[in-house]
Amino acid sequence: FVPNVFLAFSWKGPRFDKWRAHFEDLMQPSPGLGKAEREMISVAVSMQNGCLYCLAAHGFAVRALLKDPVKGDRVTFDYQRAGLSEKHVAMLDYAVKITNEPAACNEADIQSLRDAGFVDEDIWDIAEVAAMFNFTNRLASATGMLPNPEYHAMAR
Repeated sequence: FVPNVFLAFSWKGPRFDKWRAHFEDLMQPSPGLGKAEREMISVAVSMQNGCLYCLAAHGFAVRALLKDPVKGDRVTFDYQRAGLSEKHVAMLDYAVKITNEPAACNEADIQSLRDAGFVDEDIWDIAEVAAMFNFTNRLASATGMLPNPEYHAMAR
């Protein structure tokens, strides 16, 4: 199937190509921040923003990457009660803070992430993934984008 986000963006060809290239590069794993962590950030941000499209599409990705549909759904809908490590909770708490009160982010937040085991490159990536999903959530919601029905049944 063709994801609805591709169809929605298709009339903006060159701009879509640039967004997609940035998105795909951003979601590539690094030594300190894997694909699953990046997708967990996507759903934590999307839950805060109430973005149905991204919750369905990236909720599927979390389920698939964790190879556990129950835990994947728990991470998607309430990461605080999903049984995640303290490190992952700290990462998602920061992504949520970036989403809800970005001007309140400060050096103490960054130090907390360092104390949890993240290096500065990881912290930048956490912030950039959160920022990307704040953008895409708002665009998806503003345009009435709905998730493809296929996403709801995948990795269950």
